[in-house]
Amino acid sequence: MEHPTSPRRRGVVSGILCGTLLALGPLSASAEAFPTRPIRVIVPTDPGGAVDGLARTFQRAFEEMGVFPQSLAVVNMAGAGGTIGTRAIKDADPDGYTIGTWHDGLVTSRAMGVVDFDHTAFEIIGATGFADLGLAVAADSRFGSFEEMLEYARANPGEVTCAANIGLPVHFVPMQIGVESGVEFRFVQSGGGARRFQSLLGGHLDFAMFSTQELTQFEQQGLRTILLLSEERVADFPDVPTARELGIDVVATSTRLWLAPKGTPPERVEVLRDAFRAAMEREDVAQQLIAFGLEARFIEPAAVEAALDEALANTLPLVEIARQIQQ
Repeated sequence: MEHPTSPRRRGVVSGILCGTLLALGPLSASAEAFPTRPIRVIVPTDPGGAVDGLARTFQRAFEEMGVFPQSLAVVNMAGAGGTIGTRAIKDADPDGYTIGTWHDGLVTSRAMGVVDFDHTAFEIIGATGFADLGLAVAADSRFGSFEEMLEYARANPGEVTCAANIGLPVHFVPMQIGVESGVEFRFVQSGGGARRFQSLLGGHLDFAMFSTQELTQFEQQGLRTILLLSEERVADFPDVPTARELGIDVVATSTRLWLAPKGTPPERVEVLRDAFRAAMEREDVAQQLIAFGLEARFIEPAAVEAALDEALANTLPLVEIARQIQQ
């Protein structure tokens, strides 16, 4: 989805968050009773991936900062395209002791009917950065460029294949590119980033969408980036055009959301929000997020909600097409 905080800049968020924990001093009197026990963080992926790494980055930061009396307890709940974990966040007691992290798949899963809830079923704490996205093919692909692939797709509807995770942004964003370009891609269920990578490397499918962090990693292992979905070219891929440069009006990012169950007391949500704001001021946290391929900035809940509303509105018209081509 197009990000709400453009124009963008790389790097560390400047220290201008007035009143943010005042150098991590004592919490205000109204918040002294929370938390008194560990806060559980649900991660809807297996350990070791980028989403899990993000959660553990804040786990370490909060411990070093001494914001909470005990460390966060990270709990991995992978499966069903992240919907097992997000449902567990939604259904947890709204007491502030269970939160979780996910991305824009929260709205695409709802649009596709995979789940019966979206971002409105949560209290949005905020977002801690977002990743640029792009399309890649195998290094030895029959397509030398995105324009060449597009030309072939126009002449051969449904023959160009996209490795996808049906119902998530890696499915809907390439579909939107096809709609905007007037071509028909064929989408094949492949799974997460590692599985999509293998589908391309093995020559089984033609292209897939990845974050720029994944693209940097996978280019060293046999993939080639052919299109960026950012507002402007990315420094790590100076020769790769953006979709907008080619006349395709698609800009998409993957935002790292932090969620609490609906009905969590506002004062507790604010304690959590203040902790994330303060952590984002740290150089080590910002640098780690940059290493994850993220723009290191805290995004306030109102901006997050507006962007997710827009993403849902953009996705809904594609749902019937998606169902028709679902493998």
